[in-house]
Amino acid sequence: MPITLYYSKMSPPARSVLLLIQELGLTGIQLKEVDVQGGETRTEEFLKMNPEHTIPTLDDNGFYLWESRAILTYLVDAYRPGHDLYPNIPREKAQINRVLHHELSAFNPKTLRQMIPIYRRETSVVTDEMKAKMHEGLTNLELFLVRNDWFAGENVTVADLCVLPTISSMVHAGFDLSQYPRLAAWYDNCKVLKGYEEDQAVAQQVGAYFKSLVTEGM
Repeated sequence: MPITLYYSKMSPPARSVLLLIQELGLTGIQLKEVDVQGGETRTEEFLKMNPEHTIPTLDDNGFYLWESRAILTYLVDAYRPGHDLYPNIPREKAQINRVLHHELSAFNPKTLRQMIPIYRRETSVVTDEMKAKMHEGLTNLELFLVRNDWFAGENVTVADLCVLPTISSMVHAGFDLSQYPRLAAWYDNCKVLKGYEEDQAVAQQVGAYFKSLVTEGM
């Protein structure tokens, strides 16, 4: 049976896995887009796979895995072990994991999660507090690029694939990277990724939708 990835194009974490699939050239993975707002992640069948009803969710012949960072590292370890995107070198892997943990625990809450109330239509105002948190998140993230061109060294890794969809969505939603020169240079370097153009196209849709919901603060 093929591996199945349940995803939504609107989800930056899900898009990071799509970037990885293209970068690794993995074939035989069935992509199944789900309607989150329509309740397709809360069906009995889906909850048996993932009781947290989140996306992306991976079904590898009955092995169910959710949480995009875990899926990123699993796919490399399982199907391209030792690949430069997540090498089997403890110190290099540790640097990648450091970025993945920072993205989950610090960067994501200060950026992506700040936008959730807008998408849920709970508010149409981007407050100064929201913008301050986003600025803090981007400023802190840029520190990972002080010594390297990429987030975990001199080569592209899953750390970069994890971050890119959120950054691209923010850019197309109207956030200016010019005040973050290292991030801006990194973002330009990402053009070498196989799935870059496709992710940009989706990010444009996400950004346009975000702008359509905002009445104040942008």
